[in-house]
Amino acid sequence: MADYYLSLDAGTSGGKAVVLDEHGSIKGFSKTAWSHHYFIPDDLEPYGSEFRPDQFWDILLQTAKMAINRSQIPPGDIKAVTATSQRHGCVFLDNQGKNLYAGPNRDARGLEVDTEEFMPNEEVYEITGHGLPFLFPLARLLWFKENEEEVFENIKHLVSIDGWVNFRLTGKYTIDDTAAAETLLFDIKYRNWSEKILNEFNISHEILPEKLEFGQVIGTILPDIAQKLELDSRTPIIMSASDTQASIIGSGGIESNTLGIVAGSTMPLQLIIDRPIIDPAQNIWTGAFVNNLWVLESNAGSAGDIHKWFVDSILKPLNVDNPYEKFEVLTLSQSPGSRGVTANLGPQIFSTKTMLTVPSSGGFSFIPVAYSFDTPVNIASLSRSLIENLSFAARANSDQIQDIIGHTYEKVLLVGGVSRSKAFCQILANVMSMDITTFIPEGASVAGALASMIGTDKYTSLNEAVKVITDYSTYYPQPDQSDDYEALYPEWKGKYQKSLEED
Repeated sequence: MADYYLSLDAGTSGGKAVVLDEHGSIKGFSKTAWSHHYFIPDDLEPYGSEFRPDQFWDILLQTAKMAINRSQIPPGDIKAVTATSQRHGCVFLDNQGKNLYAGPNRDARGLEVDTEEFMPNEEVYEITGHGLPFLFPLARLLWFKENEEEVFENIKHLVSIDGWVNFRLTGKYTIDDTAAAETLLFDIKYRNWSEKILNEFNISHEILPEKLEFGQVIGTILPDIAQKLELDSRTPIIMSASDTQASIIGSGGIESNTLGIVAGSTMPLQLIIDRPIIDPAQNIWTGAFVNNLWVLESNAGSAGDIHKWFVDSILKPLNVDNPYEKFEVLTLSQSPGSRGVTANLGPQIFSTKTMLTVPSSGGFSFIPVAYSFDTPVNIASLSRSLIENLSFAARANSDQIQDIIGHTYEKVLLVGGVSRSKAFCQILANVMSMDITTFIPEGASVAGALASMIGTDKYTSLNEAVKVITDYSTYYPQPDQSDDYEALYPEWKGKYQKSLEED
């Protein structure tokens, strides 16, 4: 009999559940949108955001049941369950486990908090490897301390969103290094909670969850949840990792000097490194990985959001059959340079110093019509320019990481929803002049299955478990197009820098 595993994913746009077999193949899949369930609290418009945890939990359970039903396997054959989630989101609970606050990664209420009253931001960065304090749970804790003192006094547990899912599954408060590193309470060099930050910001160590490793058993599923999902009451819940790192793991990336590009709604790039490296310019982040490794992270900004917007807002209203397939055909019908069209639609070169700059404009720029009769611009040009924009931004952020480490990468992996676009995979390989390897888009769910295999003793280590991932696709640079992009890339970068100066 085959073994099966259930991976839950509390993402930015929706809840996802995937049933996988022991080879990492998907047997059942379900996703339910929940972004419309976010709400803005009074007096925090437009940057505050919360979600209703009980509502989200019901959605996640319904999604899990649907994935199990679609897998057409007996629920009792599922050997283990894991959870992952969007980073930077968090949930605060009281001593009875009651939800006091549930905030997604987009909650920016921390902008109202001056963290430098407690410690200079530069010093926080040196300890945590992260800048822009308002993004992280530490700033949200301080917001409640300053604005809702009664709620703050009742906060007895701080958990990441995947930690909250694991709590709802087991009743235990836990976290792994990849999520702990996104709290701004974690010493990235020593891979533990920072006593200095806890003391300086007067945060109680008692609210922090227990730290576990990837593949470690958290506990067994609670009886009422087992009953709702028709799972065996002895089913173990296993620790996985935060969604970005999990996506890379589920693509086979577990070795240092591997660059993972996670082209989801946004496009973070993480280079796996064997020691903590802090960017001296404090532009990008240093995070935690599994197996006592770290990551250097840059972020190319909007990716899947822009791709989806173009297809939904431009192609679908034209009543195009199979619009995503048509987008591929249109994109590949064009040559490098998109007939002089340049897209400026959200992708960025990440910097903690300019991230708060909101672009005043964006869109497509064209060669004047009077000079382009021989190569008229059409919708295919727009499609190609959008993908070139994503690819140039990925290269720029990759270069930013490479400048810090001083050498090239051994391997580049691409994962996430946009990796379904073969046009993007090929153009990215051409722009970066590097081989691009993909597995399946659902890398985070595959990582959950790998963690489950370790936690149920099917394999003794991640190095052993990851060998089940074998069905790779590799895109190789096309020399003629790579040469074209070597000339076009500096032009794109110059236009990007000029747009920043204008803003």
